[in-house]
Amino acid sequence: MPIPVSSTPPNHHRAGEYIEIPTYSRHPKPATSEDGFFAQTLSSPVTIPHVRTLRLRSLRPQLPSQPPPWPSPTASPQPIPVPGADLIMLLRLAKPGVCGHPDTAHGGVLATMLDEAMSLGVTLYAPEAGEQVVATTISDGVPVRIRSKMFTSQLDVRYKKPVAVPGDVEVRVRILAKQGKKVWVRAQVVQEEEIMVDAVAFWLLTAPARL
Repeated sequence: MPIPVSSTPPNHHRAGEYIEIPTYSRHPKPATSEDGFFAQTLSSPVTIPHVRTLRLRSLRPQLPSQPPPWPSPTASPQPIPVPGADLIMLLRLAKPGVCGHPDTAHGGVLATMLDEAMSLGVTLYAPEAGEQVVATTISDGVPVRIRSKMFTSQLDVRYKKPVAVPGDVEVRVRILAKQGKKVWVRAQVVQEEEIMVDAVAFWLLTAPARL
């Protein structure tokens, strides 16, 4: 039975501004070992036992095409508003599996959470990066799947405050711009309505690959 996440924003549901979507990277894929870190290593009672993902119901019809300015490392982060975040990932953090310092989430785990949430945010505006069934082989009838690959080319993380564990957090994602196969993203880890981690990233989409 899923563990309830106390940080779920109930007003978002009542207003109908967000809808829940599958968290693709939490589904194990033993045939390819893809997503094994987030779907298995960080999916246990002592790491991250529960994840939910919400997307903004009404996405923007067009993104800016010009790269955004890269924020200063010492500037105070501007909060990603809700509603306004394209995607919200809700996570429960458990101990001792995600701890670095006592009762505090390890920075590497927080960076992983940001990266995974960003990847789902990118697919909202780059559906070509998602998985598609394009044919069925004649011999065995097995679907041929085509999936574009998304890569984090640059991830700039600014740790503002320690994230308490055990505890619930939100990762709020905002897609900033898209220029061809280039995508710029911002994301924040929020706990108790405070920005704990702020990050910006540059993503690249590559040609589809047969799976």
